[in-house]
Amino acid sequence: MKTAAGVALGERYRLVRQIAVGGMGEVWEAHDDALARPVAVKVLRSEFAGDRGFLERFRTEARNSASLSHPNIAQLFDYGEQDGSGFLVMELVVGEPLSDLLEREPVLATRRLLPILAQTARGLHAAHIAGVVHRDVKPGNILLGRGGRVKITDFGVSLARNQVTMTATGMVMGTAQYLSPEQAVGHPATPLSDLYSLGIIAYEALVGHRPFTGPTAVDIAVAHVNNPVPALPASVDKPLVDLVMKLLSKEPARRPQSGEELAELLDRLVPRTPPSGVPMVVEQNPTRPPDAFATAATPTTPALPADRPPSYPPRRTRRLEEPAAPRRSHAAPPPPTADHRWFWPVLALVLVLVALLGAFAAKVLLNADGPPGGTATPTAVLVAGPPPGRADPRTITAGYSSAVGGDAMIGPYGRAQYRLTAPTMTGTASMEAEDA
Repeated sequence: MKTAAGVALGERYRLVRQIAVGGMGEVWEAHDDALARPVAVKVLRSEFAGDRGFLERFRTEARNSASLSHPNIAQLFDYGEQDGSGFLVMELVVGEPLSDLLEREPVLATRRLLPILAQTARGLHAAHIAGVVHRDVKPGNILLGRGGRVKITDFGVSLARNQVTMTATGMVMGTAQYLSPEQAVGHPATPLSDLYSLGIIAYEALVGHRPFTGPTAVDIAVAHVNNPVPALPASVDKPLVDLVMKLLSKEPARRPQSGEELAELLDRLVPRTPPSGVPMVVEQNPTRPPDAFATAATPTTPALPADRPPSYPPRRTRRLEEPAAPRRSHAAPPPPTADHRWFWPVLALVLVLVALLGAFAAKVLLNADGPPGGTATPTAVLVAGPPPGRADPRTITAGYSSAVGGDAMIGPYGRAQYRLTAPTMTGTASMEAEDA
């Protein structure tokens, strides 16, 4: 079967792009047209198409994966065959394999490595409980998804309980660098063999290389059986060193007896946050710049004990000695209170000035309108004295005498009584008036 972008498998799964190529199959990102979701499709390589032995192993992987359901195992969705080849439809894990991470960072920090190992141990334990031994645990088959979630994949050489073996006598299944000693000598793989392979991964991530190497796969397998495990660096914590050495024991009985037990041992080594939170170191005598907004200390503030770290008041608070500002009100302000002591004297002065100005104006007008042939002699007398029935009288007499006649006028002045006399050629005319 030819694989290429755009090819539809089973008239449903449309290939998008190739993700990886393994020993037996190709892994593609695909789109499920029926459910409208992205999936991963593992397709048997074209050179193995038509080979009944490889096709049967593909079917075995599908059956073994379908029996597993765990958060740390990539879920199998579907299996199909087309043009003499087979394909597996699996959960698409957005992330990268552990092998890519180790290639980029050969040595991982303990805090980062231990959760990966613990999750892998739990996923393997779930497979072992279901009667499936992976037999090919290696960094390339451990996927790191979002949030650090581990997904174990590729059960292509896995062996289920009561499953007829498909290997010939003396044939070894797995990758030589992560092969357990019992597998190397031809014994069947067990759940403890998967834990040995996980121990090799732990050693590689702590040191930066695998413990056993050689020019050929056979030399590496022999080293697993005969050579002692090289010592771990002194920088690795001793409890972790002891656990890794137990995992790499030549005798399976000396290893942790289950993936669940191994996960619990790894959990104890993970640095945890205490229930009270992360402790914070506080200086006993800190030097701080003066704070203009800090609350001033009062004499009543109790002194802190010597063994207690200092605490500081909140910033930008009002000083204690300052009174609280009054709250704003939208009501209209009260009218100003007038001082009435100077009101009446000022008013009287103004009235006097108005009267004087009026008299002056009258004088000017009379002089200007006088008869052209005579001379006028103005007289003005201010007489003070209360007339009958008046409390505050003002009597003004103003007149003009002339050889040919006379006229007179007076301006207003409060509510005062006025007397006007004007001499004529034959006598004197007099009149009285009261200002309204």
